[in-house]
Amino acid sequence: MQDELVREQVSAAIAPLSPLWRRRLADFDREPSSVRSVADLETLPAIGERDVSANGDPAGMLALVLEPGGSIASVPVAEPELRRGFRRRPVQPIARPQVTPTDSRSTSYVFAGLGFRYPLGSTRGDLDIIARAGARLWEVLGLTRDDVLLSAVPPGATTEHVSLQGGALAAGAPAIFPGENPASLAAAARLVPPTVIALPAGSAAEMLGALTDLAAVRTLLLVGAPSEAERCAATEALAASGAPADAAVLAVHAPSGARVLWGECRESGGTTGLHTYPDLDVVQVVDPETGGPATTRGELVLTQLGLRGSAMLRWRTGDVVSGISARPCPSCGRVVPRVKDAQRAALVVALESGRSIDLRAIGGVLSRRGDVVDWRVVVGRRRRDGAMSVVVHFSGVEADNPQTVISVATDMRAAAGRVPTQLVAADRSALTELAGVPLSPRILLS
Repeated sequence: MQDELVREQVSAAIAPLSPLWRRRLADFDREPSSVRSVADLETLPAIGERDVSANGDPAGMLALVLEPGGSIASVPVAEPELRRGFRRRPVQPIARPQVTPTDSRSTSYVFAGLGFRYPLGSTRGDLDIIARAGARLWEVLGLTRDDVLLSAVPPGATTEHVSLQGGALAAGAPAIFPGENPASLAAAARLVPPTVIALPAGSAAEMLGALTDLAAVRTLLLVGAPSEAERCAATEALAASGAPADAAVLAVHAPSGARVLWGECRESGGTTGLHTYPDLDVVQVVDPETGGPATTRGELVLTQLGLRGSAMLRWRTGDVVSGISARPCPSCGRVVPRVKDAQRAALVVALESGRSIDLRAIGGVLSRRGDVVDWRVVVGRRRRDGAMSVVVHFSGVEADNPQTVISVATDMRAAAGRVPTQLVAADRSALTELAGVPLSPRILLS
């Protein structure tokens, strides 16, 4: 099924409507017809934000939205559409290349991005698909039309908000979206006691502290692939807020570039990973340092199927996962790919003052340089002030050569937009172990 959907997505949407991907395929001397299966996708280099626009300008990032005015000649058109076209213009017959798909123009947008902000377009047909995916999410989470959703996800043009809203609408369930202000949340909870609360994973525990008397709550949704510490803190805060002891704590997540939310099944209680939609997504894993295929831990790469608004093909999400399981879920039995142990936005680190740095660009610079023998990037929070820091340790061919440090820093600024917090020349032996333990990953996230 996925092979057929991949062929259709590339031939009917990407090839005729995406100048961005036509250029990329031409650069790699590839024809769109050569991408006919999921296996063929892996032969295409994955693409990220900086591959679309080096500086993130809005005009450059708009290249992700498909263009209905592109080359239409190769768009497959059903015969009934052709007949209707001829009936409309009986005097001047319409040649096949002049028939434009009726559902190829985006009518609405959401915005995403880790290092840069970019639009994701939806056609009218896409919106129907996204609504149906919301109904499927509701089933995976074990929710019904009798549930009442209270969402603290900021209302706006984001995949998270649109998917929660669409899921509630499709299920026929009441929903309130007061935003993330604690006072507004508490007022809404008093007005209509919720049975489901959706909170951003990073601030869920703090927000729950402002809510009391949640006796009706049976489900807490942590939006954004929570860490184990975030999940534990939210579970404790939920119990302290008066929720029943058997209330489920489940994660929902939309990686950067995704159009639908994935969710953990209720039967598993959050232990078997995020359930994806095999008819809407192809999920793969690549080595974050090289972009090559990875079999276990690595960066999550997403290809969207059946959606005609944006060209999200082999998209590097910035999330790190421990792997993807294609086996039936041991808890609910659904036969769908499951994303395991997702770390959201792990490869694009938010620094102070709203700045960010892309670890993939840092790793690319260090891997390409012939004067760098080995390297390691350590990401964590400073004990002094809690701010995120990115420290690069590297071993050069010429030890203690200041010119190497300057040159590496210059390349990093050009590739990633800024230099890391620290750049430290180190002995190569110190890069192969940590506290006496052998070390193989070059990017360490603490």
